[in-house]
Amino acid sequence: MFDKLFRRHGKSPSAQAAEESGFPETLVETREDDAAAVADESAPGGATVTGDTLGGAAPLTVAVDLDFTYVCRACVVDRAHRVIGYEFMLRENDARGAQADDPVVRQLDEQALLTRLVKMDLSRLLAYRYTFLTVSAQLLLRQAMEQMPPDLTVFLVRADSFGAHIDPNITARMTHLRRMGFGFGLLVDEHNLHLVDQLHHLTHYVVIDLGGSDPNRLLDEAVNGLRRWPETQLFIKHVPDLHTFELCNAMLTKYVGIHLFQGGFLVQPLPWRSDHVDTGKTRIVRLLKAIKQSFDIPALAESLRHDPLLLSRLLRYANSAAASPLSKVNSAERALAIMGRENIYRMLTVLLFCSGEVEDRDVAIMDNALVRARFAETLGTGHLPQADCDNLFLVGMFSLLHILLRVPPDEALLPLDLPAEVADALLGGTGPYAGYLDLVVSCEHGDQERIALCAAQCDVNEAIVNACHLEAILWAQELARV
Repeated sequence: MFDKLFRRHGKSPSAQAAEESGFPETLVETREDDAAAVADESAPGGATVTGDTLGGAAPLTVAVDLDFTYVCRACVVDRAHRVIGYEFMLRENDARGAQADDPVVRQLDEQALLTRLVKMDLSRLLAYRYTFLTVSAQLLLRQAMEQMPPDLTVFLVRADSFGAHIDPNITARMTHLRRMGFGFGLLVDEHNLHLVDQLHHLTHYVVIDLGGSDPNRLLDEAVNGLRRWPETQLFIKHVPDLHTFELCNAMLTKYVGIHLFQGGFLVQPLPWRSDHVDTGKTRIVRLLKAIKQSFDIPALAESLRHDPLLLSRLLRYANSAAASPLSKVNSAERALAIMGRENIYRMLTVLLFCSGEVEDRDVAIMDNALVRARFAETLGTGHLPQADCDNLFLVGMFSLLHILLRVPPDEALLPLDLPAEVADALLGGTGPYAGYLDLVVSCEHGDQERIALCAAQCDVNEAIVNACHLEAILWAQELARV
């Protein structure tokens, strides 16, 4: 597991080949029709959207500036909080304001995001997790859709983009893309849920957004509809809190399938439990503090011998290819000497999230913390000293520690004896690292203007932000895989 933590190796290696997706297939014989496909991007620094009419409007031909397009992500989990993949986006609806319902703006965003993701080679970056993209129906006609990795990509098609009548060219295109291995969801609201009856044979997920105007009614109708669409599952977006998640889970108990969820419930603070002591995590916190104060190998080795599981993980890493030992490492003292202070500290930081009493949500929290940590660290690489990059890793990793431990942030951080600059960023949003934390967190919320401001403060451009973000996702999934 910890091979990827050894910082001297730099960026993570390529992910393993894509696994079979297991999408349920219902093949429909039909002709391939690409005549209505939209033209590919051609202008440097920008792109042109052309295509069929949108809801009866004139054909769309608009230039879009792609110079500042920051890719954002939202974690997608199943009913057991296992991370299934990520929904990639440019903006959340609430970050777009009044433009959220403008079909022109939506297609421009979708096109710009598709352009960026195609260039990022997601088949390498996401080897066994899925990419979810919300798209208008007309975008499916573009040849660029086929450049996304099939078997790893699920297109969430907006039901309101079909207009009054479903275009047979679009359903033919969906059938063709399904045959290639792509998955499909249909994003519906209370006004167009009936379209699932016509398209469920092409759809793997019925997607509902609890951020809409009447979420309770929509959820009830969608769950009841699963009786008519036995081959589909629900994908519920913008689940606000754990109470709502548990309610949805209870409603889906009798329906077989891998139902998916996305939303703020994954990082929602729960009621504090300061009177509860998790001995497994407490032991690691003590070790982290001891390492910061003094890297006393005999004393640390004695502490590790009182925790056989932790010692076994240390020895496994010390004997891994990353550490490259000349002979087998059998003792805690030798393992500590080979790995050194910084790598031991990193290993224990990660283990803090998955040791002791581990609840279902903790795994998703750890995934998010790992992405934040690596993202922040790599943003600083190249123009900050290594010590600052190490501290940025800690800032990202510990930004969710209070959520994990269910204690106030100051109480979570106090035993760790962190550098003052790290504590300032985490507790007060101040100091030299605060801007980096703000940047990585903003990339989870889809506010392009906020991200651009943070990037300028950190003196990094859009290409660096996107590259560091996607590399961090790869690094985190490789680490969590073992």
